[in-house]
Amino acid sequence: GCRLGPQMGDARAVDKEAVDEAERAIEEVVAIFSGKEDVLIVREADRCIRELRSRVESQHAEIVESIKELTGKTQRARQQQADRQAALSSCRQKEQLLTERTRTEHNIMQLRQEAVALKEQIGSAETRSTELGVKEQQVRQQESVEVPRARHTISLYANISSIRWDYGSSLVKGFITSADGTSIKSFELDPAQHSDFFIANNLWDLMDAQ
Repeated sequence: GCRLGPQMGDARAVDKEAVDEAERAIEEVVAIFSGKEDVLIVREADRCIRELRSRVESQHAEIVESIKELTGKTQRARQQQADRQAALSSCRQKEQLLTERTRTEHNIMQLRQEAVALKEQIGSAETRSTELGVKEQQVRQQESVEVPRARHTISLYANISSIRWDYGSSLVKGFITSADGTSIKSFELDPAQHSDFFIANNLWDLMDAQ
């Protein structure tokens, strides 16, 4: 006969724990990436993990109910076989009971295989979470180098060109001061109406005029 051991329950507990851990890892990565360019990638991975977790929990619930039902059928089949053994001697009836038991055992084995497949999916999700963590570290390292460099370049450019930008405007707007600070010329150009080449030449002309 087929007996259900504690392995299935342990597998379910391990699977749920793995899903919870993967979800926590993704939530931490999302928190770290908040406001960065890679936030969409992390949120998409987090959404996939949540959908996978929901699907795993749903399928586990179905597996538990199916195993309970199959276990009940097995026990009833055994009881029926014991009750009929005294009264039934027909080989055909015995074969039917054996076939039903074999089918039940096969169904249980199939459900266990599905549980293993779900565990592998969770493992893949955990791997993806780890990869995102590595990428987050790389972005941080690159940011620690590029941001100070960009700030220095902008500051140097502003000092050399004497251009002061109006960063609050959607236009190319600001003013240019002369080297001795005695004159100021403002500018305001719409990038939707002028090419980058035109805007650059216009700014050079203003600086030359100073």
